[in-house]
Amino acid sequence: MRSSPRNSLPSPLPPEQLAAAAIRGLALMLDYDGTLAELVSDPARAVPVPGAAKLIDRIAGHRDRVRVAIVTGRRIEDLKRLITVDGNVVFFGVHGLEVCRADGKIAVDPEAAEYAADLDRVRAWLRVEVPQDRGFRIEDKIFAIGLHSREADPDEARPLNARFSLFVERQTPHLRALQLKMLVEAMPRIAGKDRAVARIKQMLPRTFVTAYIGDDTTDEAAFRALDGDDIGVLVGAAHETYARYLLDGPREVIAQLRTIAESLDSRAGARSRE
Repeated sequence: MRSSPRNSLPSPLPPEQLAAAAIRGLALMLDYDGTLAELVSDPARAVPVPGAAKLIDRIAGHRDRVRVAIVTGRRIEDLKRLITVDGNVVFFGVHGLEVCRADGKIAVDPEAAEYAADLDRVRAWLRVEVPQDRGFRIEDKIFAIGLHSREADPDEARPLNARFSLFVERQTPHLRALQLKMLVEAMPRIAGKDRAVARIKQMLPRTFVTAYIGDDTTDEAAFRALDGDDIGVLVGAAHETYARYLLDGPREVIAQLRTIAESLDSRAGARSRE
């Protein structure tokens, strides 16, 4: 059973739901941009909302109850320049193609190398077709390539994004073009945040509930991969989604993390006094 049908609108997340799940056993999976950090025009400046990293560390320290993963479209090495957390946190990068566990080593899905030729075709197309100094930015993640248009003229960005998407779909059979917020990304068809959900579920006891919190199109694959008892949370404006619940923005996400941390700390303190 899935967490929610695609044509449904999410309901506000009850304040104590994640904290209650953490007491029983919780895999807490968090997107980064738009979830732990506000969206900004320059992704290199997308720092986490104040207090986010410390709260994640507090939660992740309760390893008997909670496991925390950050799931992002960014490369892991780039994300680690923005947010510093301890070794209890698992990272999934490039939409699930990279993973970094407690030892700090980053492993890449071996299938990703099979799509190098198609990605080279994308690089060549972008070099020719994207105008210089017009607000466009190319982000090369090695295993995926994005065309950002947040600072470009929308009337110029729309046709260019459409042509880029068409090129990817017609000329690179192993890739797909994903429409994100002011971004079109060419990525291997095997990539998807649902892969991160599946890997976390394999690592943990069946009694753990999985909660996934994210704001963008790529997070829908993760929401769809959740089981009936799991918790999918969309961040931002309500729209049709596989997520069951809604939070308004990153600051509401941080408020939820604080509630989880305080609940876990209180329970641990009570046990230590027994």
